[in-house]
Amino acid sequence: MLALSLLEQPVTLLSIAILLNLLLPASRVQRMLTHGLLQLGSRLNGEHYSARYLHAAGGALLLCLLPPLAACYWALTVLSPWPALLESLLLWCCLDLGRLSRALPLCLRASSEQQPLARLTLAPLCLRQTDPLSPLGLHKTLAEVAVLRLAADAALLYWYLAGGIYAALLFALLRYAVQAWPRKLVPWRAFGLLPSLLYRIMAWLPFHLLALTLLIYPGSRRAIKAWPLGRLWAYPASGRLLAVAAAGVDAGLGGPRRYTDATDYYPKLGGKNYLNAASTRALLWRLVIALLFWLSLAWTLVLVPLFYG
Repeated sequence: MLALSLLEQPVTLLSIAILLNLLLPASRVQRMLTHGLLQLGSRLNGEHYSARYLHAAGGALLLCLLPPLAACYWALTVLSPWPALLESLLLWCCLDLGRLSRALPLCLRASSEQQPLARLTLAPLCLRQTDPLSPLGLHKTLAEVAVLRLAADAALLYWYLAGGIYAALLFALLRYAVQAWPRKLVPWRAFGLLPSLLYRIMAWLPFHLLALTLLIYPGSRRAIKAWPLGRLWAYPASGRLLAVAAAGVDAGLGGPRRYTDATDYYPKLGGKNYLNAASTRALLWRLVIALLFWLSLAWTLVLVPLFYG
């Protein structure tokens, strides 16, 4: 009876999804989802349309997608002999943990020996052009991609625990819409406004919780001093998270990057030292331990009432 009640707990289903994703990353499913949203958005987005129309079109497309997705998921839960398993499968296909666990170590090994391989590995994970990246640029890109994608995974799991599977489904749709219609690129700036705004609203609290967790590590004084610099970023929640993560290992993030042929200049966050392979590994380990901390806390809140309630 205890085992059955444990299997029905959201934390158990969440943990199953994490293990499945680490063993079998859902890279192909994620590429299909992003490509599908890109194709749908391309039918409504165009340079000859006004910004007001594109704002409305991006929001309308989201509204048209969410009810059918929710209805399909509800129908599957009715027909499935074990509906809870579908929750784990949905989380599995929306997590980036597995992709990152394979790509990041390869990038770290290749960044000092085979830089072209590192650039090639990073290209599917980020929007920026990886061909012109220097060794420092590779480390910065790797660190920023890891921080923001792992933070998005944490936000997805947060909304699953806080609001259930439909809140997680909404956040996952917003996450892939933001990736498919990136506002960093001028052609998508108007069309992707509403999805980006809703994504930022839902990610605000989880991102700040993760940033506060990173203040516990050694180097917290540097991280606290770097916290206000996050407001300089386009999305302050991401900026604070990046600033705290970088300052904790006494290194800097931000600076120039290329999404197109032109160079964009982002605020510099964190410390003044250059990021290297050692500081990048330290930053990644801090993120992993922070996520394990929150997962352990969730398990504690489940197990204590079961055994002592």
